[in-house]
Amino acid sequence: MSTAVLAQYVWVDEKGNKQFSDQPPPASVAKNKILKYAGRSFDAPSSVDDADSTGSSEPKHELTLAEKDLASKKRRDELAAKAKKDAEAANIQAAKADNCKRLKEYKMSLDSGQRIAQFNTAGEKAYLTDEQRSQEQATTNQRMADCN
Repeated sequence: MSTAVLAQYVWVDEKGNKQFSDQPPPASVAKNKILKYAGRSFDAPSSVDDADSTGSSEPKHELTLAEKDLASKKRRDELAAKAKKDAEAANIQAAKADNCKRLKEYKMSLDSGQRIAQFNTAGEKAYLTDEQRSQEQATTNQRMADCN
């Protein structure tokens, strides 16, 4: 009979070799390097480096169908939330770009010196005075600071 069949303990030693024994592994062997312990079989790491990188001493187990479904739903929800967040950011960026374009056009109108008409609360057409034009230019320049 093979020693592996009789072995109750299987572990990976410091050289990366599998050790089989009916005696427990030495205390110096890390728990994450024990592959089989007195009848309990753990998923073996593909190499010693993989076992060290996981840092987990708990045995791995197959996910149940319910756990797989839950994980899949969670990933879908996360992707949907990310897509929604990205779409909102894109909409905000587009609105900001449109606002900046309008401000630049308004600034060009103010700087051109042409007469600018506005409608007052009574619905009558009124032209900007030089003082109002200067105030509008200052306000527009302040608002355009965010555009650059």
